[in-house]
Amino acid sequence: MADERYDLIFRGDIVLGQPLAKVKERLQQLFKADAATIERLFTGRPVAVKRRLDRATAQKYQQVLQKAGALVELMPARAEADRGAGPSRPQRPAAPGLSLAPVGPLLKPSERPRLTPVSVDISGLSLRPAQGLLLDASERASGEVKDVPIPTFELAEPGEDLLPEHERADLPLMAVEPDDWGLADVGAELLRAEERAPEPPPVAAPHFEVAPVGADMGELKRDRAPVAPDISGLRLEGEG
Repeated sequence: MADERYDLIFRGDIVLGQPLAKVKERLQQLFKADAATIERLFTGRPVAVKRRLDRATAQKYQQVLQKAGALVELMPARAEADRGAGPSRPQRPAAPGLSLAPVGPLLKPSERPRLTPVSVDISGLSLRPAQGLLLDASERASGEVKDVPIPTFELAEPGEDLLPEHERADLPLMAVEPDDWGLADVGAELLRAEERAPEPPPVAAPHFEVAPVGADMGELKRDRAPVAPDISGLRLEGEG
């Protein structure tokens, strides 16, 4: 319905991952209220923060409060005569001996484990300035510093020999006489008859035949004489 009105109900729920202190601080700024007033919103009881709003305005306020970290619920507004009973919501039977705790620490101070403080002797510790060495001269490992020769490298000019004359190895030159070489004609045999490897002897292939179409390709069947069983001891039911 166009004239339907809604109430914004806050039950103390906040957006997952949002710090509770930050949410309360944002609500103080949003409602322009003091810390005590905001604390009364987190008792676990439903509180109507806005009443009788149209749907568009109610959804706008809901988004603003959600950005601040508070989760509010849209409930249809009731008539003026029914306001004293609190917001309408199906009531669930309360479990015996159980109740909802307000948002905050779930353990009482007497229920929290007490940790014994540990005394650590830090008299022998000190802070060094950011500059300089962290070890004293007496704490450093004594050792003779050896000089390491570092070769110097230079870039040769393009096209220059990288090895000087005295560093080159003398390679023996091979004497090749190409006078007896020539090019064979296209398609000519490059090997003479005495240079060819002997051909392997031919392998005798077994004799195969092609069976006619539809022939039985299975194993040859043996001719067996039919077996005549003795049925003299058998009879059919109902016969005398």
